[in-house]
Amino acid sequence: MAYPTNPTSATEILSTLPEKFEIAKQSGQLFFFPSEAKDVYSEGRRFNLRLCPALQDKAKAKTEALAAVRGSGASSPDKKRPRIETDEREEHVDKQNKEEPFKPPYVPELYAGCLAGLEGEEGMSVLYSLLPEHILLCPPSYQSQSLPPTPPQLALAYSILLSAARHPTRPRRLLAFYNGGEGAGASQKWRHLQFVEVPGGRAPVEEWVQGVSFDRPDKAILLPNVPYIHVVHPLPPSGSVPFPLDDKTNSELIDVLAPALMKLLDMAFDSARYGGGDKSGGWNLLMTLDHMHLIPRSAPSFPLPAPHPPLELNSLGYAGMMLVRSAEEEAALLAATEKEGGLMSVLTKCGVAREFGEQVLEYEETQQGSGQLA
Repeated sequence: MAYPTNPTSATEILSTLPEKFEIAKQSGQLFFFPSEAKDVYSEGRRFNLRLCPALQDKAKAKTEALAAVRGSGASSPDKKRPRIETDEREEHVDKQNKEEPFKPPYVPELYAGCLAGLEGEEGMSVLYSLLPEHILLCPPSYQSQSLPPTPPQLALAYSILLSAARHPTRPRRLLAFYNGGEGAGASQKWRHLQFVEVPGGRAPVEEWVQGVSFDRPDKAILLPNVPYIHVVHPLPPSGSVPFPLDDKTNSELIDVLAPALMKLLDMAFDSARYGGGDKSGGWNLLMTLDHMHLIPRSAPSFPLPAPHPPLELNSLGYAGMMLVRSAEEEAALLAATEKEGGLMSVLTKCGVAREFGEQVLEYEETQQGSGQLA
């Protein structure tokens, strides 16, 4: 089993991802579910829908994936994993800790490496997830997913984004996201930031921000022209950030990310309280090299007409990226939202009404005008 004891760089980890992902998949420890992504334009905005039919019956899909790895051909829906009695075949046993999958020691095939902690914090481990460029950044000791990541942890996340963009052989744009609590799509209580490579190199949400004016580089704003509360804070131009990152640059990044996160959380929670809610609904955090986004939540899923189950929505939904389990579910989603404002209505239904965010801004302006706020 693997322990996070030899920190390396984000560039080194990213360099080994493709090869190690294939090893993890072939080992049977990582279940890869094929999917297809496509762009859909709804009310003039681009969304990206990913179709993954295997998620309709995850247990069956896992059995078939394991059978394919073992070379035993197609399996029936009722076929179970064979009982393994000998040490010689122990590698084929599912080694994952079902209760705490992010707790060391890790399954070696799912462990990509670790990064040294910043400013005295413990380091973070990098683990594989469902897609070749879907990785997780986790602390080796328990921290709650309902609490925000720390500024040093955000700086480590930024280092992965920057290292991906400036990779010497395969530069690409990644999106970092964090589901703050079960109501926002968190499937595990153990803290974990996630990263995905976005189709086309840019998440739709970054297009929604194009042309938005930020009065100050240290101030969060409400994203214009969306009917729900979506708070955005600009980040310094990534081209101005020295690379590779050193202690001085990391410290400067933390000094930027810490107040940015606080401003996002303050505005989001104040807005939720104006709406008669509280932070128990959870919140979603997105980060690119250009912006940090935070969205308070009011519901974890969007209802679809029978016989379809509700559409579960996490941070990726607010990045403009949604996951459906069948072509029929996709058709039902598009039909259900056609007369309700398109796919943006899904985000509105699961978020908090924009009017409450505007009330917070009005209150802040009043207080500043009276000299009660610095």
